Amino acid sequence: MRTSKRYALIKAFSIEDYLGIILTALLVAILLFPKGKLERYLPESVEINIDLALAYYRALLRTNLSVDIYDALVKSYIRVGRTKDAIEVVSEMERKYPNDPDILFLKYQLLKAEYFSVKDEGQKKRIKNEIEKLLSLYIKLKMDTSSLEKAFKEAESMDIPEIAYRTSAVLAERTGNLFWIEKAFYYSIAFKDYATASRFADVLVEKKGKAFVKDAINLALLSGNLQKAFDYARAYYQELPPAERQSLIKRLIEVGLTTENYLPFREYMKKSFPLTPEERLYLEKEVMKRALWAKDYETLKRLILENLHLSKSLEYRTFLLELALGTGDPYFARDVAKRLHFGDN
Repeated sequence: MRTSKRYALIKAFSIEDYLGIILTALLVAILLFPKGKLERYLPESVEINIDLALAYYRALLRTNLSVDIYDALVKSYIRVGRTKDAIEVVSEMERKYPNDPDILFLKYQLLKAEYFSVKDEGQKKRIKNEIEKLLSLYIKLKMDTSSLEKAFKEAESMDIPEIAYRTSAVLAERTGNLFWIEKAFYYSIAFKDYATASRFADVLVEKKGKAFVKDAINLALLSGNLQKAFDYARAYYQELPPAERQSLIKRLIEVGLTTENYLPFREYMKKSFPLTPEERLYLEKEVMKRALWAKDYETLKRLILENLHLSKSLEYRTFLLELALGTGDPYFARDVAKRLHFGDN
């Protein structure tokens, strides 16, 4: 009984009544929303009748040729898959507003929708090239902060790193925001712009400390600035967990130690860091290798004798004996073998 009453009540309303209700709701929304806000809200609303919204935009355009309304109309067409209608609207806008960056962004959105709708890889590549050109032109014409942020977001979502790199660098310099500085830092490294990355690294190390110092050291080593890497390492060595300290020391040795600088480098490391026994052992082994490679046999002999006591392991003793044989002096090698077997005394 209740169902039949409800059905009769629904039937009593005509289509015109429903349209009247919806139009009334739209009018209320127009009054409640600030000017221009409703046009932006409607294309994103999942509850609004899209045909009615389209009619609303077209009616508004008769009296107000606003880019915001055009934008909302195009987004609505895209939402319902009417790409051809959206293209016609954008073409009309281009005729009325030549070189308008907002219209360029609308064209970008159209191409983006097309990109995700096609399956052919060759066609996708062509569309992607056009997308990149449009987004690049957009940021040349519109350099305000919000537009750059919008372009960056699109560049990341569409995997266009060159534009993400450019926009993040400008935003980092302009805003001083750590989010943009960190983004710009990593993009600068990716594009081998080490000078720019180094500027951002100083700020990030200052603000984030040990949480960022590892990346700053890697950048300094990548760019060949060993002194900067050592400065960062010395400043934060004590704050790092033991495992990270050992990894850091090994990294510095691997990058900084050569067959030309092994003796001064050895002294510098010993003075700069309170090395653990494991770190000291690693340093001395690497220094002795460099002396062997440099064929500096007299220095190598001295280093072997100085470092006999560092470890009692079979691996280390074998390593020293091989180095001793590498000097080409059988008597020295025999002496080292005796010391390793019977003790240094």
